Amino acid sequence: MNHPKLKKARTYGPDVRLVKREGGLVVEKTYRDKGPAVRLAGVALVAWERFIYRRLEGVEGIPAVVPGGDRSTLLTAYMGGVNLRDAPVSPGRPYYEALRSLISRMHARGVIHLDLRNRRNYGIDEEGRPYLVDFASSLYLPWGGPVRRLLEEIDWMGYAKVREKVSPGTLDEGERKLLGRGNVLSGLWLPTKALRALRSLGKRLRARPFRGRPRPGNGGRK
Repeated sequence: MNHPKLKKARTYGPDVRLVKREGGLVVEKTYRDKGPAVRLAGVALVAWERFIYRRLEGVEGIPAVVPGGDRSTLLTAYMGGVNLRDAPVSPGRPYYEALRSLISRMHARGVIHLDLRNRRNYGIDEEGRPYLVDFASSLYLPWGGPVRRLLEEIDWMGYAKVREKVSPGTLDEGERKLLGRGNVLSGLWLPTKALRALRSLGKRLRARPFRGRPRPGNGGRK
């Protein structure tokens, strides 16, 4: 039995939903119903994300890959709970301490998430423990060096941004510095600036009252 989608359907993105399998619910992320070009790209994306999950196998707070998916479909264990965007209340300090530990363990496996600015990628299970999802844009860098340290810091900037959004005023001094650096980088990133400009234009257009054309012969008077 198929369950409601977990993510808004998009033409160029996967369908993400809960499905019933033997033993319980699993998360299905699939491109099988997309157009040929998107489905072909989806095969590569599914293979890459499955590879990343394998690198993180055994890390508490990372969903396990469930057997049974096809080339266009990734199945992962359902962690339950809610994501940080939809959480009814802000989590407390123990959650964030456990979350920092989880991110550190992820980095220790050589995985850089690169999408930790998105509140939907953070979960709170029914016991109040953190978990992370959606590794499609992640990188695997098993060696050290300045590039890896920079990318890890980008993850921490995303963490600081999300924590300040969800639980304002709870950042420590180091996290506030990360947030400041992240805001500077975000302001310099041209795609982000272009997206903000488009959103601003859309809001102005929606706020502008509609005025119909004047009717012929009445000078526009009603």
